[in-house]
Amino acid sequence: MFKIYKAFFYLRTGEFMARKKSTDALLKFTDSVGIEQASSVKQQISDSLKANKVTIVDFSELQDIDSSIIQLLLSAKQEADLLKKDFFVQNIPDNIKNLMQAMSVVLPSKKDEG
Repeated sequence: MFKIYKAFFYLRTGEFMARKKSTDALLKFTDSVGIEQASSVKQQISDSLKANKVTIVDFSELQDIDSSIIQLLLSAKQEADLLKKDFFVQNIPDNIKNLMQAMSVVLPSKKDEG
């Protein structure tokens, strides 16, 4: 599933804990994320973009992702641009990099921290 750190949120398999902090948000995907979680992922990313100056999606614990989530990430980048906010991805595993390359998807990346 995914974890969301709103500097820092934590969401994993339906659990949600929030702790407010700075103007940056780290959304951390874990396990596998697919179409079943798309609605929730979209809402959390959108909320993060509206509430924070910087949103970073971390893939360091992600095992698998499907194309619906990659499409959501592209949409999130467009939303961030419209809101004049920063949106980045980081720690992308090779198998997901390969999928993104096959889809000709390029997202701004933050220096990997994992």
